[in-house]
Amino acid sequence: MTKRATVLLHDAGDSAGSLPDLFADFGIALDIRSIEQPLPEPEQIDLLLLLGSPESAYDHRLPWLPAELSWLRQLQQRGTPTFGICFGSQLLARALGGEVYRNSQAEIGWTPIEPVAAGGAHEGPWLNFHFDAFTPPASATLLGRTELAAQVYRQGNAMGVQFHPEITPEMFDTWIAYWKSSEDGQRFLATAGDLPERMRAEIIEREPANRARCRELLRSYLDSL
Repeated sequence: MTKRATVLLHDAGDSAGSLPDLFADFGIALDIRSIEQPLPEPEQIDLLLLLGSPESAYDHRLPWLPAELSWLRQLQQRGTPTFGICFGSQLLARALGGEVYRNSQAEIGWTPIEPVAAGGAHEGPWLNFHFDAFTPPASATLLGRTELAAQVYRQGNAMGVQFHPEITPEMFDTWIAYWKSSEDGQRFLATAGDLPERMRAEIIEREPANRARCRELLRSYLDSL
């Protein structure tokens, strides 16, 4: 098993949630980097964890997106183990030949995952919070879904999960800070009522069980490499 992994955040203020603690338990050191920093050379990466973003994985107005997508395609050509979460799973799907699109409705809340094929510990329930969805790459195996969206896929050493297994209260606080400081976030808060407060309370209540499930999910993935 690798002894180091690179975590790519899509904003310097983002959080890696429970991942640092869990990977420390696995004996794997994390190099946590922001997309605002230069991307490492592909040959320098043993394992990539590609995390979420409030942005859309098809919005090429984002100044960093085309370069990240090209870089990610290079990593996939090398067979670099890559685990994508939410936005990360969508961008990974694009790099592997899939598509990302605005979904018919948002998927927000704790959802169980309907298994489609055997391939890992991913039944949940997991926290979903997304407005976009992905079409799995044609050569990937779809492992799980909900009524609203594909949720888990695997292609070689690459795996994407639409949900947030790494969520913690502290990580959710960075979401709230983003909503309060951005125009899109303020529009969301204007119609959300007490949803953010209820979500945070649920994250606190579910954290021990969710962390245990996340540990099992990551262990299953790492053991398969």
